Amino acid sequence: MIPTTRGGRFVALAYVVAVAALTARAFSDGHQDHWGAEIAAAVLTLPLIVPALPVIYVVGAFAWAVTDARDDGSVWPVTVTFTLMMVVVAGADVVLARTVWRSLRGSASASARTRSGA
Repeated sequence: MIPTTRGGRFVALAYVVAVAALTARAFSDGHQDHWGAEIAAAVLTLPLIVPALPVIYVVGAFAWAVTDARDDGSVWPVTVTFTLMMVVVAGADVVLARTVWRSLRGSASASARTRSGA
């Protein structure tokens, strides 16, 4: 269900929260021991993670470098940075899905009107 109804909005919100939780888990450790969560978040945010990857990589690398998280520095700025970026990507996926859904629904109702002669 796409976010055009109350139930659809709940599903969209649950999707974004799930991506945020998986990303926060994936980047909660400076030694990156949570590959499963990272992979799951990446797969869930397809297709728009693909064009976002260069930005995520550059901004994420900057966050890692500034905080020295790999060398037992503070990890929370890295976690927040990656989580916010993935929330933006997930939100963009929701907007894309809503747009496609409305487009498909609109073309289906137009073809139904054409077939009925109205």
